Amino acid sequence: MPDKSPKRLPGRPKQADTQISVQQTIILTASKLFKEYGYETVTLQQIGKRCNVSKPTIYYHFASKPELFKVAMITMFQNVRRVTSEFLDHAEHLEDGLIQLAEARLANPHAEVETMIREAEPFLEKNQIQEIREAEARIHEVLATHFQLAMDQQTLREDDPMFLAETFSTLMLMGNRENTPQKYESNLALGQRLVGIFLRGTKST
Repeated sequence: MPDKSPKRLPGRPKQADTQISVQQTIILTASKLFKEYGYETVTLQQIGKRCNVSKPTIYYHFASKPELFKVAMITMFQNVRRVTSEFLDHAEHLEDGLIQLAEARLANPHAEVETMIREAEPFLEKNQIQEIREAEARIHEVLATHFQLAMDQQTLREDDPMFLAETFSTLMLMGNRENTPQKYESNLALGQRLVGIFLRGTKST
C-alpha cells in the first residue's frame, strides 16, 4: 500500500528542529548579553533583535525575562558541569585535570557570573533562584566525587569532599580579579599556581 502521508519539502527542517534551534539561539544570545551588560539593562527587545526574532517569539519559548535568565544560567552551569566532568574523567592525574579546569575557568571568569546572578536576584522568584543555585551545586558535586576518589586512593588527605569542591571554586574566583592574570604569562601558568596552592598549600617541605 503506497505511503500517502504528507511529504516534507527537501531542505526544510522539521518544525520541532526549528523550534529547538530558535530556543537555543535565544538562550545563548541572552547569556552573552546578560554577561556583558547585566540583568537589569538587557531587554527582551535587545535579545530579539540580536537573534533576529520578534518579542512574541521569545514569549513563545519563555514566559518572562526572569524565566529566560533562569534557563540561561542553568544551561551555562550545565555546560560548566559537563566540561568539568570531561577534564577530570580524562586526566591521568587529579592535578592535571584541575589545572586544565583552572585554565578554562580563568579564561571565562565566574566572578562576572556571580555578580550577574546577584544583580538579578531581586527580580527572580525564590524557586528560580533555587534552581540556578542547584545547577551550580551540581558542578561542586562533580568535583567532590573526584576528590573522594583521590581520598580513597590515598592521594589526597581525608577531608569533606564538598568543602574541598567549594574551596577550589572560591580559589578560582581569586584568580579572576582584574589585575591578577596580568602578572602571569598565561591562564595556564596562573592555573598551575592556584592548583599547586590548593593541593599542597604554602608550607615549605
